[in-house]
Amino acid sequence: MSATFDSVLAGRVSPGFYAWRGRRDRDLLGEAAAAGWQALGLDTRGATSFDQFYDRVAVSWSLPEWFGRNLDALFDVLADLTGQPTVIVWDGLRELADVDPVQTSAVVEVLRDAAGQAPALVVVVRDELDVSEFDGLL
Repeated sequence: MSATFDSVLAGRVSPGFYAWRGRRDRDLLGEAAAAGWQALGLDTRGATSFDQFYDRVAVSWSLPEWFGRNLDALFDVLADLTGQPTVIVWDGLRELADVDPVQTSAVVEVLRDAAGQAPALVVVVRDELDVSEFDGLL
């Protein structure tokens, strides 16, 4: 399915896990916040381990020190953060997959599961990917 970011924010398209195909310089987080959505960025470009991935999640999303750095803790924090409509814009998935494709696939699955259970969670990945795990293109 192909959609526009505006149609997702307006509620005309289901929340989910999307691949971004638009301009890299578009301020997706600013647009989401202006539309009343919680906007969370995640930049894992240059991460060389999953410890660094979890560190970036904790810092980017202002999580407490005691945030457990594992898949279960990630799912739990997503449940806590997504009580309101939420957009996560992720840069660097491809680089993370180069570090550890199995673990990256598990993270993608956690995000997809969270999107399926949250009232409104949209994950937008801004990388050139050759995968088909997305709900659509924006």
